[in-house]
Amino acid sequence: MSNQSKKEYLVTVRERYRNCKNRKEKSDVISEVVTNLQIVRKSAIRLLKQRIFVRRKTIRSRKEIYGFDLIKPLKLIWEVVGQPCSKRLKPDIGDTIKKLKEFGEIELYGNQEKLLKQMSTFTIDRLLEAEKDISKKEYGLSGTKRSPLLKTLIPIRTNFNAEETKEPGHTEMDCVLHCGESLSGHYAETLNVLDIYSHWNEKKIFLNKTKAKVVGAFHEMRTKQFPFPILSVDFDNGHEFVNWVLKGYCDRNNVSYTRSRSYHKNDQAHIEGKNYQSIRRVVGYDRITDPVLVEMINDMYQNEHRLLTNYFYTTLKLKEKEKINGKTTKSYEIAKTPYKRLMESDKISLEVKNKLKAEYMRLNPAELQRNLRKKLAKIKQYRSVTVLNLATTSDNPAVRSHN
Repeated sequence: MSNQSKKEYLVTVRERYRNCKNRKEKSDVISEVVTNLQIVRKSAIRLLKQRIFVRRKTIRSRKEIYGFDLIKPLKLIWEVVGQPCSKRLKPDIGDTIKKLKEFGEIELYGNQEKLLKQMSTFTIDRLLEAEKDISKKEYGLSGTKRSPLLKTLIPIRTNFNAEETKEPGHTEMDCVLHCGESLSGHYAETLNVLDIYSHWNEKKIFLNKTKAKVVGAFHEMRTKQFPFPILSVDFDNGHEFVNWVLKGYCDRNNVSYTRSRSYHKNDQAHIEGKNYQSIRRVVGYDRITDPVLVEMINDMYQNEHRLLTNYFYTTLKLKEKEKINGKTTKSYEIAKTPYKRLMESDKISLEVKNKLKAEYMRLNPAELQRNLRKKLAKIKQYRSVTVLNLATTSDNPAVRSHN
């Protein structure tokens, strides 16, 4: 019998020995141990009476630094800057606190401000765990239709070189469909344009997409909304982009243009990643066909959402990507807002920087967020009323016969 087997046997026999009711039963157990283990009787008695003490590890309780009192101010900051991930939230906490205190939107006590600024990304995730939406992400339909025209005249771009990623003005452009579950009929679409260097983002929604509407929206963004000149634009192979109208416009305004490869979405990774964050999270995936609703969404795009996205919502930029032994490791720059990147750029004139700073100083992010929620609530209410009216009309035979 091995030593381990002897230990296991003694554990069982000790329990029987302690439960014996008289001396005869104990004597029988001792005799059994003597026979099985081949030891003298006195040793068997000592082993059976032996008490095994299990030394328990002393768990040292760590002093709590970040208490539940920090959840409320942290949640306020997180909601004001667009509910980003902890890696995007942490670098901007200090500036956001300063901005909120300037407009009297936040009250901090004791050393709360110090703790909020120094907490790690893991602590942020832990404190906001109950607040985050973990519902399954939805996916929309793709309406890109290949255009055979001009493809040979428009060069292909698979990525941006180092110089282009360090200079504002090189953009990616895409259309996001609001068609619901069907691509048939007429519906609204959002033109989304993103600057690669700063992540400055502009968008416009319109009904019944045409080449002229796409070029008109792009012209408005280029001349009135982007604070710097557009140098180049990259788009997919859809017929709304690959056409003579957009080519002529770009040629006349000295804007270079390129397209991605067919069926390679990753060639436009920047704008494809922004489509969900900037549009789907706000507008959703429902079908939009009402002109009034389009105007309401455009009003939100051009005001509150535009200002929050470009001045207060931080974004991450890929610093480098390295492949070692088949494993790809990515490292990212510190998260910054598009406004901060433009202010740090030596390619932006002092006049533009002063204009951007003046606009930033007058903005209250908490008030913008409140106004954005009010407009989203109105949009949701209008959608509900419209759906209810349509359902009532379709269920009423008199109305149907009249129509």
